[in-house]
Amino acid sequence: MQLSNNLMDVFFGYNGRVGDVKGAKEDIAEFTQRAKSAESPEERERYAKAVEQLKTEILPKMQQEMEQLGKQLGLNSGQMGQILELDKDNKFVPNLAIKKSDTGVLSFMNSYESGSYYHNKI
Repeated sequence: MQLSNNLMDVFFGYNGRVGDVKGAKEDIAEFTQRAKSAESPEERERYAKAVEQLKTEILPKMQQEMEQLGKQLGLNSGQMGQILELDKDNKFVPNLAIKKSDTGVLSFMNSYESGSYYHNKI
């Protein structure tokens, strides 16, 4: 199976960001627990600051990047935040803005331009 470089970048970038968002949410839960159970006040404060920074600065940026990449792939809101996989025929999930040629090459239905987003009009 061949993927164009731009499509491959968007596909793997999106899947990477989904993992980053899930990992950040897990870290928030873990650090919240550690902030409650830490032995010293300094340690509790440090974990509480880390939780606040993750919630307000880091996670929103990662979610925004994930959503932008998802829009480029033509995902609808119900698919956003889920890892994309190829099915047994090496095709993406059915309603993505990607097509497979007779030779097995995957490409965007509309030509991809950096910075522009595909809008799935349903």
